[in-house]
Amino acid sequence: MAPRQRPNLADGAADAHLAEHGFTVLSPRLDRRGVEDLAQLYRGAVDEVGRDPSGRFLPSMLISRPEVRARLWDGVGKITRPSLQPLLRPGTTEVLGGSFVSKPASPHSVRNPHQDPTAFDESRHVGLSVWIPLSDSHASNGTLFVLPGSHRMGNHVRPPDVDSFDDAVGAVALAESMPIELETGQMLVIDGAVIHHSPPNESGAERISAICALGPVGAEMRYVRSDHGVHEGTADIYEVGVAFYRTGDLVNLDLGGAPLVERAPYRPASLADLVASRRAS
Repeated sequence: MAPRQRPNLADGAADAHLAEHGFTVLSPRLDRRGVEDLAQLYRGAVDEVGRDPSGRFLPSMLISRPEVRARLWDGVGKITRPSLQPLLRPGTTEVLGGSFVSKPASPHSVRNPHQDPTAFDESRHVGLSVWIPLSDSHASNGTLFVLPGSHRMGNHVRPPDVDSFDDAVGAVALAESMPIELETGQMLVIDGAVIHHSPPNESGAERISAICALGPVGAEMRYVRSDHGVHEGTADIYEVGVAFYRTGDLVNLDLGGAPLVERAPYRPASLADLVASRRAS
């Protein structure tokens, strides 16, 4: 298997930390104007589509209206790209677009340990995202927790509708993940394969974060479809392009005739996989 593409970040020390631990905090942060512009973009979408009353963690990519999803994807990319792109290694990584996640002040806003679904060919590339809080993110408002090194478990085919690791790994994630507390506008880069989660927001105020999708230059985006929702099987992997993640309906899935590029086995990562990943560090 070919090595995954490295490096991604212009700062060598930050890139080494990302490769070793699956996350790193960039410097400098997004400036105040950028944070304000992101907040205004988010508020405009909420005013248009209405606020979700469930109190649950809510990604804006699940908004039903494609034109709103497209506006957020384009807007987050436009606002963050001037600050973020210079921090990426030229010719390797680019800002694709973005979205928002809402963490309401609610006991239902917990986000359980998970890995992001596969969006690139991870045998060759690294799928990255940048998490930017629009207010300080800390323990009381349900900041992000990360399990360092868990991106090396090797489960590179992760359909979005099934758990990508078993209960034993989930228990370790809850017990051993570390909180990443950030000030407004700080930019946290995470490898999509690293396990992360967030506890409920108990602060009394909604916490909003912008999420920027990064892509390897020239790599096609993919969508992985499970074997009829079973936890272990053979996945169909489609080449969907950026447009699918910009406007595609991830709830009522329509791949629109996207070409099937590969069928590959998948299974939940086990505790043995996690232990092996730690030996490899």
